[in-house]
Amino acid sequence: MESILKTHIETGNFHHGYLLAGDFEISRKAALEAARVILTSTSGVDVSRLETNPDFFHQAFELFGIQDSRELRQRASATSFGGAGKVFIIEIFSFSAESANALLKLFEEPSKGTHFFIIVPSLDDVIPTLRSRLAVVDNQDSERLALGTEEARKFLEDLPGKRMESIKKILKDKQAAINFLDELEILLGNPVSTWKLDFQAKRRILEEIQKCRDFLFSRAGSPKMVLEHLALSLPQL
Repeated sequence: MESILKTHIETGNFHHGYLLAGDFEISRKAALEAARVILTSTSGVDVSRLETNPDFFHQAFELFGIQDSRELRQRASATSFGGAGKVFIIEIFSFSAESANALLKLFEEPSKGTHFFIIVPSLDDVIPTLRSRLAVVDNQDSERLALGTEEARKFLEDLPGKRMESIKKILKDKQAAINFLDELEILLGNPVSTWKLDFQAKRRILEEIQKCRDFLFSRAGSPKMVLEHLALSLPQL
């Protein structure tokens, strides 16, 4: 299954936080691969041995409590040893209500260069406000992605007027808008894409989508504003 994280690993254009749900082995493997890419690119050296890197933190919790949340926030606020950034992989089997709420501010105002990968059994275990601050990768939701991809492809190939018509049903739904941006990035990041785009052109489009994603994750993020901007600004492919 293609995922937004796989696309970000290939492009090197990462979001500050990811929520990976479903099979723990699949999620862990993807998060570790992303961590190597992030820390290698920021430090300029090979970091294949993540466990010896002081800017890497990986821990599993049966129950993630309020004290764990405070300690994570404290670790995240500390200066990175390499001076470029840090990566946290947190496997959580269950949250306490207090700890989930305590994480909201951490993901709402992330430190520059710090990336989080939160691994959980199911999206149902995570409160909606926390989900809305993270890029979601559901390892058990390939059907939704497959159904949505054709609409995203048509959006990229249509003229602005038709694009505006096609997005009307998701203009007020932030999560649907985030999912749609995921699909756009996955299509554009596919190395076997039929569109004739050179590297710089593709990079500009992906960077514009990433800026829109960051805006959507903010408190003021408006799905209508973001989608209409993309409908008018992205080149027709």
